[in-house]
Amino acid sequence: MSTKREQILDYVKTQLEAVSGINEVTINQVNPVDLETVKLPCIFIYFGRETRLAAGQGVIGYETWELELNLEVWGMNEDMEDLLGKIHTKMHSVETMGGLLKTSYRTGVDMLVIDPEQALQAMSIDYLLIYQHIKGTM
Repeated sequence: MSTKREQILDYVKTQLEAVSGINEVTINQVNPVDLETVKLPCIFIYFGRETRLAAGQGVIGYETWELELNLEVWGMNEDMEDLLGKIHTKMHSVETMGGLLKTSYRTGVDMLVIDPEQALQAMSIDYLLIYQHIKGTM
């Protein structure tokens, strides 16, 4: 059985694969990316820091967690603002991720340039996810 965290990753991947214009979605990309073969625009999904909320902020018998999620979006000659809008709309429409989360919301975005000679740009979109599970389970 998969953990709640794995279920969340799979859910996010499935939702982002449905975003118009996105060609590839990968979870936890740790190997170097080959710019000749990657299908742009693409999204890499990563978890960041996870913090347990104080016992009084949850439900008795459950653990409540804040989990950072980062979407790294790469594109070449793409309209990054348009992609940001599509991703934001999709993620907002699944704010509880089918009941996996209590809530989620975007906390920020950073625009980046990876290779100006190839017009390769990126953005790092951060979300905060709040979820619960029964104490002692994952």
